[in-house]
Amino acid sequence: MSSSRSRRPRASSRRSGSSLFQSQAPSARHLRVQSTLSEEISLLFRSELSDPLLEGVALTSFELSPEGRTARIGYTLPEDTADPAQVKEALLRAQGYLRSQLAQHLNLKRTPNLRFVHVGTAPCTEPDDPDRASDDEGEGGDA
Repeated sequence: MSSSRSRRPRASSRRSGSSLFQSQAPSARHLRVQSTLSEEISLLFRSELSDPLLEGVALTSFELSPEGRTARIGYTLPEDTADPAQVKEALLRAQGYLRSQLAQHLNLKRTPNLRFVHVGTAPCTEPDDPDRASDDEGEGGDA
C-alpha cells in the first residue's frame, strides 16, 4: 500500500505538466517533428489541394502541442477574398485529406488533429507597373 501512495502524487504532477501552455522548452524531437509536419503541410498545400477557394491562402505559422495531438496552423487570406467563412469551410473539408496524407508520408505514432486559425489578410504583393514605367522613362531621358 505504501507504494501506491507514493505513486499518486507523481501521476497528478505529470498530468498538470501536459498543458498546451507548458513553460518548459520543447525537446529536440518535438522541434524536429514540428518542422517536418510544417514542411509536409506546406508541400501538400501547394501541390495537392485543388479547391479554388484556397487559391492565395498562405500558411504563416505552425505550432504542435507538446503531446503531439494537435497542430495549430495560422493562415492569411489575400485582400480580394470574398468571404473568409467560405475559406474556413474549405479548410475544414480539406482537413481530413491532409491528415490522411500526413499519415501516409510520415512515420508517426499518431497523426495530429489540424486546427486552422485565421491570422489576417495579406497585402497584395504585385509590382506596380506604372511606377516602373515612369522610372524607366526618367532614367532614359537623363541619358
